[in-house]
Amino acid sequence: MRGYIFWAVYIAVAVVCQIIFGDFPSGFFGFPVNAAVMLLWLAVLWVMFREKRDSAPVRMLLSRQTTLVLIGVFIAACLVQGFSRSRLTGSWWFVAVLFALLSHIFLVLLRGMSHPRPYRLRFFLNHAGLFLALAGGMFGSPDNRDWRTVAVTEAPAREAVDIEGHRTALEHSFRLVDLKVESYENGAPRNYEATVMIDEEKEAVLKVNHPCRLSWKDDLYLSGIKEGGCILQVVRHPWKYMEFIGIIMLLAGAVLVFLQGPAGQAGQAGTTEERRAGK
Repeated sequence: MRGYIFWAVYIAVAVVCQIIFGDFPSGFFGFPVNAAVMLLWLAVLWVMFREKRDSAPVRMLLSRQTTLVLIGVFIAACLVQGFSRSRLTGSWWFVAVLFALLSHIFLVLLRGMSHPRPYRLRFFLNHAGLFLALAGGMFGSPDNRDWRTVAVTEAPAREAVDIEGHRTALEHSFRLVDLKVESYENGAPRNYEATVMIDEEKEAVLKVNHPCRLSWKDDLYLSGIKEGGCILQVVRHPWKYMEFIGIIMLLAGAVLVFLQGPAGQAGQAGTTEERRAGK
């Protein structure tokens, strides 16, 4: 019961911070601050687990109540985010819940890998993969950028607008070479693709949901069309590789779960063999 009370107070404090201060100041935690905070935080958790495993904070973070509360609140927030226009991911309480959930997953991973267990590999893949996917999204969000610009045939576009309406100079220039549009009978566009000249050096054919890679951190998307040009979207997401590795690990862990079956079966099988040997 104490665990539920603690997490209720924890979330309430985060909600109060949201009311008083507004959204979480994620801009302050851009690289390299976010990377340093993440490494320091993981080091603190590792030391706590190694030296203070029986302390009240560690036991509470590893408790079943913590699992139920944090996963339940996180799933509920994701559902609200997905089925409504509410923006929850930048709020204090969402960041607080995700931070606590990641701490919980990391400690569970340390506990599970600290002693022999059946199907050790799939346990590691599932928990480490989930941690990397969520941590990449949380700590990488301050470095994410989203710009939109309009490419036309007359002159290269060198400026873009972010989601807050601020203008910025682009690292690349884009000029529309050709635009192909397939329309329904009522004139609404059904499909379209654009040929764009990048930096007046190379051409790229853009289709919806088929981005062009500009650099290791930037991708170019065809976002829409308008009279006389097309709308391009430049997305900067440098932490995507960490998320991608986590997703691949989760998929590999899921495949192992499917192939090996529930972990309890291994223990039951071993118990049965021991009983037969005893007879």
